[in-house]
Amino acid sequence: MIDDLFAAIDTALAETEAEYAQMPFFVRPLVRRGFAKRTGRDFAAWRALLADARRGQRTRELAAALAALAEHYRGAPERAKRGMGATPEQLAIIEQRSRARADAAVTLAAALGG
Repeated sequence: MIDDLFAAIDTALAETEAEYAQMPFFVRPLVRRGFAKRTGRDFAAWRALLADARRGQRTRELAAALAALAEHYRGAPERAKRGMGATPEQLAIIEQRSRARADAAVTLAAALGG
């Protein structure tokens, strides 16, 4: 069960990183910096934190950090509306993905006791 929750966060981060990689070249550093600022970590640091938590280390730190990650995903649709010029269909996909990713972060934090 908890392995599935960790996997959901791994997937969310990998998909997010891949989505950022598809953005125009000059936008990529901006969105990556924004992600790190809002969540407190860049993608590599998130992977390290998750790996440590899987081994039973830093689980309290992860539980607290997941709140910032969930908040990042909750705010993603609004940021997309302001910045991407996405179509209504694309915005609907962003909203659905963001909601699922935020829910995964909240669920893992609860499972860790955060």
